[in-house]
Amino acid sequence: MNWDDFFKDLQKWMEASNMMIQKLGLGSSQYWKWCIETLGVLENRYPHPLVVKFLVDILSYQDEAASQIQGRKQNENRIS
Repeated sequence: MNWDDFFKDLQKWMEASNMMIQKLGLGSSQYWKWCIETLGVLENRYPHPLVVKFLVDILSYQDEAASQIQGRKQNENRIS
């Protein structure tokens, strides 16, 4: 397992993810399709149990961030 390559690719993925969030929005179905597909590519490229844990945690983090944004939007709609 080449951890240097994995972390370089992960850093590239995170940069691409930030760009996709800006372009599509964190709550969009297009972003989530892209997110799951590209994390799957990383998982296949680096078949290691620890890689899977990293990627699951990243997906979970993104999901929590999207839920927080959605919660804020719902609160704003109630106040308006």
